[in-house]
Amino acid sequence: MNRPRVLINCAMSVDGKIAKPSGKQMKISSEEDLKRMYKLRNESDAVLVGIGTVLSDDPKLTVKEKYVKNPKQPIRIVLDTYCRTPTDAKIVNEKAKTIIVVGYDCKKKFGENVEVINCKKTKENLIGLEYLLDVLFKRGIKKLMVEGGSTVISNFLQEGLVEDFYIYVGPMIIGGKNTPTLVNKDFKNIKLRLVETKNIGPGILLHYRLIK
Repeated sequence: MNRPRVLINCAMSVDGKIAKPSGKQMKISSEEDLKRMYKLRNESDAVLVGIGTVLSDDPKLTVKEKYVKNPKQPIRIVLDTYCRTPTDAKIVNEKAKTIIVVGYDCKKKFGENVEVINCKKTKENLIGLEYLLDVLFKRGIKKLMVEGGSTVISNFLQEGLVEDFYIYVGPMIIGGKNTPTLVNKDFKNIKLRLVETKNIGPGILLHYRLIK
């Protein structure tokens, strides 16, 4: 396989919601699951989110020493077709290297730890994921952790580019007709094979693999 091994990690409520009705991030994972998540992030070469997550949540996407001793910070990757990442966003701070993947020439100036890659686009003006994975693999990224949001998760699943799919289900119901869900696109039926279930704190972890 001449591309990184891709895993998706996310947390959702019992009714499949991943954020507040407003779209803002909320804590769904327990402390026990956060420790698992940070360990998984620490073991990855890179961690990826979409621009929507950056604009709504302003994440650092680093590994906290509270959960992992002597952390190895993965490369942070943002899918950002129109280069909307703010120059003062936390994801471009000096704590780790960042790659911003765009679809057009980007005139913004970021710090020395930030690299902007112009990537092929799809007909929908989204970043071409297969092309991007080839680029990342050639840069030595062998394990890629995808953390969201809904559109990014949907696109990776739709294109069959996922090996492992980790879902932490928190013991809550959020509700809301327009509240962000785990996937937000219509696509062909995707079949999964359940690898493991595990009680973590008050919730449960589901580990699936895609059947290809």
